[in-house]
Amino acid sequence: MNFFNDVIMSIKKDEVLTMKFLSKDKHVHQYSPDNAPSLTVAPGEIFQLETPSILTFIETFPDSVVLPVTGPVEVQNAEPGLTLKVDILKIELTAGEAAITAIPGKGAFADRISRPSYKVVTYDNTHVNFNDDLKIPLRPMVGKIGVAPVKIGISSGTSGSHGGNMDITDITEGASVYLPIFVQGALMAAGDVHALMADGESHLSAVETESVLILRCDVTDAIRLTHPLVVTQSHIMTVGEGRTLEEAYHIALDDMAKIIMDYNGLDFLDAVMLISNAADLKINQIVNPMVGVRAAFPKALLGRAMF
Repeated sequence: MNFFNDVIMSIKKDEVLTMKFLSKDKHVHQYSPDNAPSLTVAPGEIFQLETPSILTFIETFPDSVVLPVTGPVEVQNAEPGLTLKVDILKIELTAGEAAITAIPGKGAFADRISRPSYKVVTYDNTHVNFNDDLKIPLRPMVGKIGVAPVKIGISSGTSGSHGGNMDITDITEGASVYLPIFVQGALMAAGDVHALMADGESHLSAVETESVLILRCDVTDAIRLTHPLVVTQSHIMTVGEGRTLEEAYHIALDDMAKIIMDYNGLDFLDAVMLISNAADLKINQIVNPMVGVRAAFPKALLGRAMF
C-alpha cells in the first residue's frame, strides 16, 4: 500500500491532466467479448476511469439499480490463459452526495419493503452523513471490476469467474485484483463505486456515488487463475460465487487450498488444517444473482514470496 501511495504522490498535476481518461458515458451493461474497446493502454500504464452511480440515472429509478461499468479497456499483450493484474491506485469520490436504495424482493429484508425508494446522503473527506446525527467513517471501494468472458456476455449486475459485481470491501486503494484473461486484450471494465459498504451488503445497496478511479493494469504469467484473487497489503483473498453461500465458499476455499499447497509445500490435509485456523471466511454480498464469499489468508504465512 505504501508503494502505491508513493506512486500516486510521484504523479505531478500536469501528468494527471495528460493521463488517458475514460468518461462515465463510455459504459457497458455487460462484460462481453463483443464489446469494442473504448480505451487501449499498455501494461504498466496508469490511466483514469470516471464511474457513474445510481444518482447519474436517477430519472429512470428503479430500472437504473443495475449500474453499467466504464470501459471496456483493452490491455496490450493480454492473452487468453494469462492473468490481468489491476492495481487500485486511487479512488476519488467526486459527487459529494450518494444514494442508498431499497427495492421490494431484493436483499435480506425483501419481503418487508413495499415500494422502491432511495435516500440521498452527503459525504465529505472523512465521513458519510447518514442523517443529522449519524456520521459513519468513509470507506471507498470498487463494487464492480472484471474482464470479458470467453463467449456469451454477462450482466454487469452479477459476478463470476470473470470478476464483475463482486462487491468486496477490500477492493480499495492499495489493493490489487487479479483476473483470469479469457479474450484478447482482456476488455476490463469497472464501476459501481461505494463511499461506504458493510460486508454482505445485506439490503441491496451501498452508499453509491460517482468517482474517478486511477488504475494500472499489468499482464503476468506468474500465477494462473480460474477465479479472481484480491491482494491487499496484509492478505490474499480467493473469491467464490454461487447460487448459494455453500457453492461460493467451496470455490473460495478450494482455490485457497491450491495456493497454500503450492506456496507452502503442504499436502492437502495440512493445507486445509492451516486454512481452518488462519483463513477468515467473509461474505461479500448476498443480494446479487450470484452471492459471493472470500477466504482471506495472511500474506505473512505464505511459505514463499508471491506478490
